[in-house]
Amino acid sequence: MTSPFAQAHTMFLVLVSPTGQYSIWPAVLQVPAGWQVVHGVACHQSCMDFIEALRADLPAAA
Repeated sequence: MTSPFAQAHTMFLVLVSPTGQYSIWPAVLQVPAGWQVVHGVACHQSCMDFIEALRADLPAAA
């Protein structure tokens, strides 16, 4: 069985953990307990773009 992370046609979600960590997660899998969906169902690139936009909005570290 091929991993859903490796399949080209897989659709994804962007999840955020209770501690504020972001992750891309295959939409076909159950969302892990405690994590929330913040973007998707979308293609991998759309999810990556969403996370990159979040990073761009963060203030620069001093």
